[in-house]
Amino acid sequence: MAGWGDDPELERLREMVDSGWEVTDISEEAGPGGPADSVTVTKDGETVKVTSDHLAFHRYVEYLRDERRS
Repeated sequence: MAGWGDDPELERLREMVDSGWEVTDISEEAGPGGPADSVTVTKDGETVKVTSDHLAFHRYVEYLRDERRS
C-alpha cells in the first residue's frame, strides 16, 4: 500500500459520498504493486468504481464497511 500523502482518489470518493452517491460494493483487488481497495458508488443511474492502494484510502474504506454494517 502507498503511504500517507495526498490521494486524489480518496478525495474524489469522499466528495462523491458526501454529495449523495450510494456505496454499492466494496472489494479488495490484487494489483502489480500489491492489494488495492475498490469502492463502487451509484447515483441517478450512473455507476463509478474508485480504486486506490493508498493507506488513507484503505482506512476510509474500512469506515465505509463499518457504516454499511450498521
